[in-house]
Amino acid sequence: MLETLKRWLHFTSLYFGRPRWDTGISPLELVDFLESNPAGRALDVGCGTGTNLVTMAGYGWDVTGVDMIPIAVIKARSKLKMKGQTGKVIWGDVSQPLKLREKFDLILDMGCYHSLSLQDRESYRGNIQRWLQPEGTYLIYAHLPKDLASTHGFRDADLCAFSTFLLLDWRQQNPETRSDGSLGRPSVWMKFHRAKDD
Repeated sequence: MLETLKRWLHFTSLYFGRPRWDTGISPLELVDFLESNPAGRALDVGCGTGTNLVTMAGYGWDVTGVDMIPIAVIKARSKLKMKGQTGKVIWGDVSQPLKLREKFDLILDMGCYHSLSLQDRESYRGNIQRWLQPEGTYLIYAHLPKDLASTHGFRDADLCAFSTFLLLDWRQQNPETRSDGSLGRPSVWMKFHRAKDD
């Protein structure tokens, strides 16, 4: 509980400005997916200020975003409205029970999972399993751990845990590219899908 509160305070303070990851541009990995797949229902977990919601809606997707930081939710709703797009943005913690009635064809996570505690990761994965349609896609961007002792980042144990209900389609590992063009910490993009008869 204390760790969750610290995370909430940390991210709240960042969203009163412009967080370094909030570039206002959707990544090529997401755009490539949108250009090669039919539109459906999409969920962005840890949606921040809604950049990717706007992009997905622009490709015809029915979009829902969730974020635990109220100011990010307000900014995301405003961004959708300013761009003339429709969508839902919900205030909530994706590692806790959320009453989402829909199931989604695409779930996107850009940098949410890797900051969760190990306990919160377990409940998060349970949510993903409940929310993702059979044959749906789970697309995730995450930092990798700095060392074996680090709890921040997507670890081999996380891959094993997701693999109990998802199938890995591809994995692309690269250093993070910062807004000034410099290279940051090691990171990974992964695309999973859920089996048809899961």
